[in-house]
Parts: sequence; structure tokens; C-alpha cells
Amino acid sequence: MNRELLEKPFGPEQIKQREGNFGKMLDYISGADVIQRLNDAFDAEWCFRILHHEILKEADEVVVLGELKAFDVVKTQFGASKITRARETGDIISLADDLKSAATDALKKAATQLGIGLQLYYDKRDEGARRTAKRA
Repeated sequence: MNRELLEKPFGPEQIKQREGNFGKMLDYISGADVIQRLNDAFDAEWCFRILHHEILKEADEVVVLGELKAFDVVKTQFGASKITRARETGDIISLADDLKSAATDALKKAATQLGIGLQLYYDKRDEGARRTAKRA
């Protein structure tokens, strides 16, 4: 396992933004970038599988529990996605796509437990202090 590569910060060109709850802008990295980092760090010798999924009708979302395995390391994490509906009719557009989105969310969250993308969770004010402490 290459921890240095796992924890390597992503470049600004890889960091995207989306609107989160309460109108707050959130930084994120794509699922493809996470997969590429896993492939590079583990020489493509890792796997991900869905352990459980649910469709929560009252919440209008899907939830999956995913498992990421790389060598003897196993990480599990939940992922979720809102159910996408047609504006005009309210009909579900593609539940399969919603489940795939939730699976990608679970994969990305499990990957953070290996250090991938942790920079996105740090408070911007603390980044300089963390870099200084890491060098010491």
C-alpha cells in the first residue's frame, strides 16, 4: 500500500464544487479520480462491492452500504442519492442510475478512510498548520 500516494492532495483542477445543504458550496472529487487513485496506489488490486441497498420511499432517496477491499484492508461506508424524478410527472427516471450514484458515494467515502481526498474535509484555516505539523 502506498500511503503517500493515497494521502496526496488532489490538484485544484480535480476539485469540483456543488451546492450542498442550506446553500453551502461543497468541494468534491469525481468518482473517476478516486478510482484512478486506488488503481495507482494498489496497482489495480482492489475491489468494491455493495453489501446492502435500500430504497427509502419516505425520504425519496436510495442508500447503499459498500465495502472497499485492498489487500488485507477492508473499509465499509454508506452512500446515498436522491431519487431523480421527472419534473412534469414526478415519475422516477432511472432508479439504477440513482443506485449507481449512491454506490459511487459509498466508494468515495470508504476511500477517505484510506486517506484519499481527506484534504476536502480539513477546515481551510487548519491546512497550513496540518502541513507544518506533518513536516515536523
